[in-house]
Amino acid sequence: MRLIEHLVVAHGRQRIVFLHGPEGNEDSLDRELAYRAVLAGHGIPFDAALVARGNFSEPGGRTAIEHLLRRGVDFDAVFAGDDEVAVGVYSALRDAGFRVPEDVAVVGFDDIQFARHLNPPLTTMRAPIEQAGYLAAQQLFRLLQTGESDPGVTLPVELVIRQSCGCP
Repeated sequence: MRLIEHLVVAHGRQRIVFLHGPEGNEDSLDRELAYRAVLAGHGIPFDAALVARGNFSEPGGRTAIEHLLRRGVDFDAVFAGDDEVAVGVYSALRDAGFRVPEDVAVVGFDDIQFARHLNPPLTTMRAPIEQAGYLAAQQLFRLLQTGESDPGVTLPVELVIRQSCGCP
């Protein structure tokens, strides 16, 4: 995943937290696989202590980071499972006296509308959410009409660089 690659290559981040979505969420599982693959590709050992559940929610992100900080887990970046989780991450880090991105880089996923208005603006992956919904509806209609659907349609995502990763 280009987002984790960017943290490692452009910013030298090595201790990257990954915040899962809800239990069993397919998007979350795919993001963890990509996270692990990028770490392995750069010779960074996977550390289970850096993985927590953010549940794709602002309170989930806040709680996950607070828990990691209470446990004394050392990290220099957070890959929030989505942009809403990142809002909670920002809040928990600031309350604990950390600066984003100077102390801890934070990145999200989805590029929801307010991501560019956070302080600092959130680096994220832009996902074609509307197109995904449209294709899902098409697949449902096809399934209802023919009993068949196309397995596993993958849509492109775009890395959106803003300041939360450490870029100017």
